[in-house]
Amino acid sequence: MNKENNVCVVVDSGSSMRESSPEVKEREISILPLEVKFLENGTWVPYLDSELSADEFYNKMAESKILPQTSGAVTGRASKLYESLAKESDSIISIHITAKHSVAHESALLAANLVMEANPEVLIEVIDSKIVSIGTWFLAEKAALLSAEGYPLEDIKRLLLETVPKIDLITFLPSLNNLIKGGRVPALKGMIGNLLNIKPIIGFIDGQIRELSKTRTISKAKQELVSRFTGIKEEVVKLAILHTNNEEGARELQMDLASYYPGTIPVYEAGPVLGVHAGSGAVGIALLKK
Repeated sequence: MNKENNVCVVVDSGSSMRESSPEVKEREISILPLEVKFLENGTWVPYLDSELSADEFYNKMAESKILPQTSGAVTGRASKLYESLAKESDSIISIHITAKHSVAHESALLAANLVMEANPEVLIEVIDSKIVSIGTWFLAEKAALLSAEGYPLEDIKRLLLETVPKIDLITFLPSLNNLIKGGRVPALKGMIGNLLNIKPIIGFIDGQIRELSKTRTISKAKQELVSRFTGIKEEVVKLAILHTNNEEGARELQMDLASYYPGTIPVYEAGPVLGVHAGSGAVGIALLKK
């Protein structure tokens, strides 16, 4: 069987994309699902995030007293996917959410090595996006476009690694509840923050979640996002809005940003990876700079 010359592109579902997403089908990108685990009757029960709709996920999280866990242990699923794609192409690039908060990258790297050992003619490159959600998707989309243009694997890898530091994701959280449950904010500090109605603004620095600033109201949090964007708007070549179960807030931000950005600003619902940490109601921006 003759194989295609194009590089096959894989991205994990921490990118907030599903196999059914129109963008995924258009770019012919393969989605590697991650797991989210809920404590049910004393047992951690795993679900592929593709098995839960957004409404189901946020409803289950709201009902759970214990914060759900996300799992990037994808070695088995990744191996099967790479083996399947290796029948189509000898070149695969696999893009994953930040290795600082997920083992997806490490698990995919293990799977890639196993598949390459069994198939010496196949080359698989595994990329740490150092971000999550739509920021990770930006890289996958770029990889697919480069592949369609005939770029070889080594050039796609180089261009993606050059792009990683040019992607930002900035999000405001409606409360500190999930950060408290997840142990990322000490309980007492978090309780005081909630009493003071603090709305933290978070971002990623070298793959690590960091608090960038604090605001007191949702309206001021949105103003902060707009201000951060307008401060660098001349550098931005791609912009998207993401939210966790808050489309109304996302659409309001979309209207606010439309005055400053001439291009299309798509709105996406973030997947469980960001939803677990941010909680329901968060709104953020993902942007790619020159």
